[in-house]
Amino acid sequence: MKTPEQYFVDDVRLPDVTDPGRALTSAEEAFLDKYLGTNRDKVLAQAKRLDPRGDDTLAGFSGPDGIQGEEHSDERMRTQTDIRLVSFSLMGREYALPIMVIQEVIRYVKPTKLPAAPFFIAGIINLRGRVTPLVSLRALMGIPGEQEDRFIVICRHRGLQIGLMINAVSTMYLASGDELEWNVEGNVGVSAHMLLGLYKSGERLISILSIDNLVHGVLQGGGPSHA
Repeated sequence: MKTPEQYFVDDVRLPDVTDPGRALTSAEEAFLDKYLGTNRDKVLAQAKRLDPRGDDTLAGFSGPDGIQGEEHSDERMRTQTDIRLVSFSLMGREYALPIMVIQEVIRYVKPTKLPAAPFFIAGIINLRGRVTPLVSLRALMGIPGEQEDRFIVICRHRGLQIGLMINAVSTMYLASGDELEWNVEGNVGVSAHMLLGLYKSGERLISILSIDNLVHGVLQGGGPSHA
């Protein structure tokens, strides 16, 4: 039986980012201006380009039906009859993202630090020519404890590519509408604003992350208070 990582590596369709003259998106410009400022060129020079292939890439896919670049939104998610989710574990809790927002999963690489970044942004990597901030979900969501980050889930949304640091991919689910709950503010106690909904699979309760709010948090520097 295939692991989630083996399932994705069978059909890798990475985005075309080989054009050295491509213009930055407005979201990329906003991120660089906010966290690098006048030090942009110096910091970017330290972030060596990564081009994972083969054993370095555990997963790569273009979303459902092989359509690359189809824009996701939280509102659209709520209208879907069935949703395919990819889940992973954070300190014993299970979280998931819709498969359509995940570009690939790569092995963890040490990022280049950003002096002005909030505590939940570990730094940046240069992934195939795109500046990619790495986010510690554990720190962003205020989950206490430490764990080894062995992989990075690469998501691209609204013009910004971000990497979510995780220990491992858990599994995949095909969730139907009657198994999903969208109004979760009263049911969760940890960073409810980062959650889109809940999915119940048997005795398991999986928290679905909001990619809209994750990207907004990265651009605005918003997270829980850091003790």
